[in-house]
Amino acid sequence: MESEEIYKKQEVKMQAAAFKNKKQRGPADKEGADNPDYENITLTFRNQDQRKGSHSPPKSQGKQSSAGAHRTAFGGDHVPTLSRPPSDSAQVPRCLQRALVTLHILLALSCIILLALVLAKISISVRECQEEQNRGWSSTQQLITEAKQDIDAVKRHVQSGNNIVKTLQADVNQIKNKLQEISKALETKPQS
Repeated sequence: MESEEIYKKQEVKMQAAAFKNKKQRGPADKEGADNPDYENITLTFRNQDQRKGSHSPPKSQGKQSSAGAHRTAFGGDHVPTLSRPPSDSAQVPRCLQRALVTLHILLALSCIILLALVLAKISISVRECQEEQNRGWSSTQQLITEAKQDIDAVKRHVQSGNNIVKTLQADVNQIKNKLQEISKALETKPQS
């Protein structure tokens, strides 16, 4: 608690001294305007709530003692730390840039490999479909050839059947003629 109070007192003294110094010089006092070695340095101080970070209570609550209101994770008093100089947030460390580039390259390579695997799988599927289609067409062509052969066999049977019918017709005509001859012969023969 004592270290926190000392820190607060030093901070208040520094702010007051900076304010007095600024007031005394005024805007007309530009001691470094012509001097190239002069560097204009602006000091900024955080107020008590900003210094404490996430451990500070909301402003809507009443005033609490600084010793009891702000505790660390281990239950002790908050130890003040000196603030770091503001860094350029746009600057990214080189190793982080390299890591990000490496990650982007790995992501791109992964996408390319994945795409290659998908294309390989598709080409295998297409080849299998083509082979299946070819087997189906060859099977269909074989069935068509067999059907043509069966049709030709039926035509031959029909032709031979037609030939038989013609032969039978001639035989039937011969039988009729013989029967007529027999019937005439029986009519002419005397009866005894």
